[in-house]
Amino acid sequence: MTTLSKEFDKAQPPALMDAQTYRATLEQLLAKGTGYGKTQNVGGFLLQDINLLTETSSGKVETAKTIKVEKFYVVMDIDQYPSEFVRGLVIKDIAKNWGGKTVHERDLNEPDFKGPGLWTLKQGNFEFDYMPADAGNAKSSTWKPNPEAFRVCLKTDAAVNVPVQWGTFVVEKGGTLAIREKDVAGLASALQSIRNGKATAEEALYAKDDKGNTVARFDIYGMEPGFLENNYNPVTLKPETKAAGAAFATRKKAAPKTPGQPAA
Repeated sequence: MTTLSKEFDKAQPPALMDAQTYRATLEQLLAKGTGYGKTQNVGGFLLQDINLLTETSSGKVETAKTIKVEKFYVVMDIDQYPSEFVRGLVIKDIAKNWGGKTVHERDLNEPDFKGPGLWTLKQGNFEFDYMPADAGNAKSSTWKPNPEAFRVCLKTDAAVNVPVQWGTFVVEKGGTLAIREKDVAGLASALQSIRNGKATAEEALYAKDDKGNTVARFDIYGMEPGFLENNYNPVTLKPETKAAGAAFATRKKAAPKTPGQPAA
């Protein structure tokens, strides 16, 4: 397995990558990454809107209000949450803890869930990555991998702190950086615009979230050590994916760098 160059090795805990290091890292991901496809089922629950209904004293409906919740799936590793019952308890516990903060029974900054094997995905990404394991059972929380949902993956040989679409994320040494194959063309275009001098790394690779924070423009994310091997198998990537990566196999000529900065 190809690994990220040791030039990205940083002290523990690693500092957040600067824009030029991030750009170079993403070029390596496309040029040296290999294809993987999911193998393991997961548990998945779509967060639901909150519906409030008020009635008159006689029981007639007075007003109805729907509070929209951002469409995310709560995703669970089935090895750690093996049954529908256990997965349901986790969701109910999260809801109970959220309710406790709303009525100030808990600290507002206290997590509503703390533990391994649980993450979130936007609805569109989740429903591309997975499909219902039992389409006829609306109550089933088990989802199976979409065989077309391939990734381009690259192992890290040092801990790295990368920007992601929800903030920042530390990928431990021996972990993996990944991008969905369907997103490769867009990332390659952005990286090429930097090489061509049409955009800076900041302009091409970063965006503002709805709170005005600077986040990653593309959904490149990390996996903890061992997760790739346990949940993915090697696959053959599309020819156009390979061609997009080949464009970054030769490194961009670096501008003079200041002391302590990695080469581009």
